[in-house]
Amino acid sequence: MAAILGINCYKHDAAVALLLDGELVAAADEERFRRIKHYPLYPEKAVEYVMKAASIGPEHIDHIAFYMLPAVVMRENITYSRHYLLKRGGIHFLLSQLNSARRMRDIGRTVRTHLGEKLSAPVSFVEHHTAHADAAVFFSGFDNTAILTMDGVGERDTSLLASYGKNGFRVHSSSRFPNSPGIYYSAVTRHLGFIPDNDEYKVMGLSSYGEPEFLDLFRKIISSARGRIRVNTRLLDIHMGVHGSSFSPEVQKVIGSPRQPGSEITDLHKNVACSAQRALEETGLSLARYLRDVSGMDRLVISGGVGLNCVMNGLIEREAGFLEVYPFPASHDAGTSAGAAVHVHRQFYPEIPLIRPGSVYLGPSFSEEEILDVLKMARLSWERPDNLADKTAELIEQGKIVALFNGRMEFGPRALGNRSILADPRRDDMKDIVNSVVKHREPFRPFCPSCLEEYSGEYFEGCGIAPYMIKTYPVFPDKVRKIPSVTHVDGTARVQTVSRETNPFYYNVIESFYRRTDVPVVLNTSFNIRGEPIVATPVDAVRCFYGTGIDALVMPPFLLLKTPSEASGTS
Repeated sequence: MAAILGINCYKHDAAVALLLDGELVAAADEERFRRIKHYPLYPEKAVEYVMKAASIGPEHIDHIAFYMLPAVVMRENITYSRHYLLKRGGIHFLLSQLNSARRMRDIGRTVRTHLGEKLSAPVSFVEHHTAHADAAVFFSGFDNTAILTMDGVGERDTSLLASYGKNGFRVHSSSRFPNSPGIYYSAVTRHLGFIPDNDEYKVMGLSSYGEPEFLDLFRKIISSARGRIRVNTRLLDIHMGVHGSSFSPEVQKVIGSPRQPGSEITDLHKNVACSAQRALEETGLSLARYLRDVSGMDRLVISGGVGLNCVMNGLIEREAGFLEVYPFPASHDAGTSAGAAVHVHRQFYPEIPLIRPGSVYLGPSFSEEEILDVLKMARLSWERPDNLADKTAELIEQGKIVALFNGRMEFGPRALGNRSILADPRRDDMKDIVNSVVKHREPFRPFCPSCLEEYSGEYFEGCGIAPYMIKTYPVFPDKVRKIPSVTHVDGTARVQTVSRETNPFYYNVIESFYRRTDVPVVLNTSFNIRGEPIVATPVDAVRCFYGTGIDALVMPPFLLLKTPSEASGTS
């Protein structure tokens, strides 16, 4: 047996993946267990979960794969500090970086302290962007593919353009800090009054409400040529990292001073978001086109934190010239836990074939007995409908907001029908209702459609199979009036296609809704409220259900309904 424990931690989005004889048997983000978004420290609870899921002990682990080269992190920070950080009073930033590198270096000792003396597995350190790349190739199942990664920074690189084929990996070009698309976008996030390294998706959503008034300026800030990214640090100082970046006074004279968090969002802010988003899209598209030319590949995988920008991904799919584009659904750092494990597997067990994961449903699940114990402990009332999927669809048709907790939790940032909140996409007011009474978030934030796979091409232009909610597609004009609450202001939607094979219960819910309404789409958003991770356990689900305006909670085979006084009144 070849058992490889993949780990990432000490920056953000700590996670663990377990590869057993070439099969990814379990993977999970630590934040779900800790209930702290983007939890960065050692993922103790995720380690325990994946080992329990595989029914193995510490003595069965053959290798620990870590997603970073800490020696390079330490060297690069010391070298860089001489040239910049110490001149700008960056000693505290430098010390924090070095402390993270020290903890990364000691990861083997940390895991052994956690799991005990039976663990004797050596640690293999994997270059960060290589881990991003390996994860994307592994999940895509492509035998030959181009690879584009973009993020804030790994050890020193901020992007990688490569290809993978029968002769392994080949690197075509890369970019280095401070030429960082991730920190560029986080700087925009910070300037607009949101939390960097957390709220970048808000900028993406807000961008559709604006005009590219400042696009020429942002093109001067970020651009690419011959497969390399350039950030103009005279206009955008990002040397102090995600939380210390700032635009120059010259730029702020044009785009305004930073917005105070919680203050009014004006047309100026919308136009800044639009311009910054367009500049990022142009940079990503330029890199993809260059990669298409130099690699000669027909397929492309995308990874790294910037790979979660679904608008950019949709543009690349339409215009970069590839026949198929696969953005990795866990493109953020959590996904590198799987990528590091895959890399070590290729290195030490090339004779054992890797098995492509059939889905990202890789987290914990709970038995009927475990769910029932929670319901009894909380003294709750429940029903057991004969056809729970049909009953769920009926509630959605009636205008109820329904939370669905079913099967294994999703790996990565998207809820794909197992930890989801569902509603009727036909109602004009449903987006505002869910944003206000359930999610408690900004009204400009869009929601996503989950669509039966066989009907996706009838509603979304160019959409075939898109199971991960990580690319946007234009909604056909004649369908906008049918699904207004999942059509963004720019006429697009971030689509999840659902097949019976990958998620039979969720498929049955949407199919039943289709039979009732002639619309094969439901509104889907993650089962959480603003500021909290997606729910992980039945206790989390019940707490969120009773703490929000959700009308019904479905935890197969159980259905919980609020009394009229408890309900949100959305029908």
